[in-house]
Amino acid sequence: MDKLLCWSPWAQRLTLKSLSLRYQSELWEDEADSCLSFDNWLEATKRRGVEDLYLHLLDVPLAPTIFCCKTLVHLHLTTRISVGSMLHCSVDLPLLETLFLFHIFFDDTKDFMKLLFGCPKLKSLTIYRVNANVGVPEGGYFKHLSKLKSACIELFNVPFKAVYNVKCIYLYMGELGVPIVMHDYLTGGFTANTTLAHYCHDTKIGQSLSNKEINSFDKSLPMFENLTELELFWSQGIHDWEVVVKMLQNCPKLHSLYIAKEKYSTTIEHWEYPDHVPECVSSHLTKFEVIDYEACETDIRFATYILQNAQHISPTCKLNLSSS
Repeated sequence: MDKLLCWSPWAQRLTLKSLSLRYQSELWEDEADSCLSFDNWLEATKRRGVEDLYLHLLDVPLAPTIFCCKTLVHLHLTTRISVGSMLHCSVDLPLLETLFLFHIFFDDTKDFMKLLFGCPKLKSLTIYRVNANVGVPEGGYFKHLSKLKSACIELFNVPFKAVYNVKCIYLYMGELGVPIVMHDYLTGGFTANTTLAHYCHDTKIGQSLSNKEINSFDKSLPMFENLTELELFWSQGIHDWEVVVKMLQNCPKLHSLYIAKEKYSTTIEHWEYPDHVPECVSSHLTKFEVIDYEACETDIRFATYILQNAQHISPTCKLNLSSS
């Protein structure tokens, strides 16, 4: 590998457009040269103008210098990667359009936010199971990702206001109890002093969000003026249709609504039929699909509410019944 990427004069003259690397070492901490060699590989990759980088590193530390690369367009980091401290490191990813983070650990939430908002041309963002040891003080890193077109995120991992401009959102509602939090957030039940950890206790979501900038729930949900496709994935906990209606009110141009329910989740029984209809439902909604729809009164009431008021709904809309 050293000869291929680093030391061969022939190799150094070649452009490397794409690199996909799977790396694991059970004896990583005992191998003095492992970290140095791996860092050398990445630096050599950067020098050769890499555009697409896919790193699947099982329990391998990653030097934050990887986030200084003027040629990167697509960056995928997956599976228990621990990013080193970025206290003295800057982010320089001027061409990055796709950022995919799965099961990544940052030393400080400020490092994660520095990465997130250090990609001026970012168009596609996927974030799942991103954790940090230390949060951001109030008034910390917060910007709008104005170029972003699609976002696949967990609830509260990224401020909603940062992704207000997207056309597509795929939102994972997370662990047990998070739908309750979402209900309180959207219906005004949260205060500035309420923390997500109060609800989620020791879950990974609670651990990753000691950041008051993200946990500031007294602020209103932004308008998603350009959003045309919304997908909600509820896992466990309590499912509340009021949350969905609240989100629909803030998505005036929405065309497609997809909802996947956890088979064993509980639907709040006393959901009242709203006395208003969101603009997107009456004027724009053409596609409506619910996975693991239950034949309970509340689910029937919500489906009726959408179908009766959606004037442009496709006749192929789907309500897939739960097998439980």
